[in-house]
Amino acid sequence: MRHAHFEALQPVCPACLRRGIESPLQLAPGALEDAAGVSSGLLRCAVVDCGIAYPIIDGAPILVPDLAGWLAANGHLLLQRHELPDPVEAVVAAALGPDAAFNVIRTQQASYAHDHYGDLEEDGGASAAFGPPPGNYAPGNSAPGNAAPPAPTPLQPGAVRRTLAAALAQLPATTGPVLDIGCAVGRTSFDLAAACPGLVLGIDLNWPLLAIGRGILDRAVLSYPHRRLGMHFERRRHAVSFPGSDRVDFWVADALALPFRGHTFDLAMALNVIDCVSAPPRLIAEMARVLQPGGGAAIATPFDWNSQVTPPDAWVDGPAALETLVAEVSAQARQAGLGALVQTGPSHDLDWHVRLHDRAAMHYAVHLLTASLD
Repeated sequence: MRHAHFEALQPVCPACLRRGIESPLQLAPGALEDAAGVSSGLLRCAVVDCGIAYPIIDGAPILVPDLAGWLAANGHLLLQRHELPDPVEAVVAAALGPDAAFNVIRTQQASYAHDHYGDLEEDGGASAAFGPPPGNYAPGNSAPGNAAPPAPTPLQPGAVRRTLAAALAQLPATTGPVLDIGCAVGRTSFDLAAACPGLVLGIDLNWPLLAIGRGILDRAVLSYPHRRLGMHFERRRHAVSFPGSDRVDFWVADALALPFRGHTFDLAMALNVIDCVSAPPRLIAEMARVLQPGGGAAIATPFDWNSQVTPPDAWVDGPAALETLVAEVSAQARQAGLGALVQTGPSHDLDWHVRLHDRAAMHYAVHLLTASLD
């Protein structure tokens, strides 16, 4: 946890915030720290009848309302903090089986890391998975004498970065703090630091993904599993340095309970997050709450809902419904005397794909909506 971020953003107790109390967090004595930040320690709520102590682990404070629940669900991941040599990891993975959490996590890390950082590979990440053949090829309509279909088109990584760039192009320039909600493995946070002069904070609930970004901050090393086929993975490592990375930090926090006072950020991004939360309206309201007047917001989503995450009655059925939801949440905010999000410019669709392995990828049409706080 960088000192600069803690001092400027002044996080508050997320449990107290649920009760309407903005209680500051204080760094408890005994923390392991240096001039740059804190690697291990406790942030304690200043309210006497609360007093929750939020741990800082490997530089990341865990700031969630249900701390005990999060630790119970993720404790085994916190303890799994070192990498195994490829041959050893392969034996362990085979023994556990493809459905074990160990392999599910590796698969998720591989997909996210490829899209965020695949451009750093020697081939630019383009030789991994493939898109459809060019043109209108379909079985049965190939030209006479041409039995073979056209070669598939290599997919390029960086869909999330292209979506971020499209969002920034529709939002006003900013000089203050930036919040990257659902930052995953962190490339968008580094891109935001390169584009904006202020502090950038990436937050996510997924520890294995966030740990990849923290590895870049703490060791200047990108390390992630690259999936080839089945349970065949290769460890990819790169020494990396991104412009403005000294202004980036990564924390564990809940998008539905942002641990900050109101009017803290100039810009808030939520790229492919709204269909990953249990209450989409609350995410929109939380983004508006922490934005400064005139601050910008971006929401991108493929509307790929999962009933285990979001109750079906809370699903947002397409672009028009998303615009309506933002307008409804904003109307409620105005009635309460709060700032409201106003859409800036037209919303539109963007291509997004997720690499699964060498021979498979998922394709999405992601809808991007930008807004500012009035």
